[in-house]
Amino acid sequence: MSERNEKGRRYRSARDDATVGSIERHIEKTYGLPRNSVQINRPDDSDARSDKKIGNLRKEYDKAK
Repeated sequence: MSERNEKGRRYRSARDDATVGSIERHIEKTYGLPRNSVQINRPDDSDARSDKKIGNLRKEYDKAK
């Protein structure tokens, strides 16, 4: 059996310029979940805005550590 070089779709990291909303929709589609069932949170446990960039969200988490 040959080994795969590329990681599966669900294991890839989100790009920094992607929005929170697009990543939430991608997760729902990949796992077959109902719309609006995925929520990405900020470090203070509040809901992240859907137009926020993933790169900015990562910076928030780095500051919170």
